[in-house]
Amino acid sequence: MARPQDPPEKKTEEPKPETFFAGIVIESTPEKITVSRVVLGKTEKRVFRVTPDTKCEGKLKAKVRVTVRYVITEDGETAELIIVRSQQKKTK
Repeated sequence: MARPQDPPEKKTEEPKPETFFAGIVIESTPEKITVSRVVLGKTEKRVFRVTPDTKCEGKLKAKVRVTVRYVITEDGETAELIIVRSQQKKTK
């Protein structure tokens, strides 16, 4: 009887899915950014590390809507990209 071979184990690390968090900036410093959002009546707040490699699209300040792409590291959640969402103009 022939025995099926075990599939070879992959040595390469699979790319991790991109993780995003969208909300309103509560606080921003050169080292970290705190973002809050409300989902189903529950407030969720996260703090992301900001490194020199973090890219920021737009002017970052308090009370603006942002989307943060981040990776999870041993040091916590590190922001890779911060996108500032523009305010929508009201039309009459």
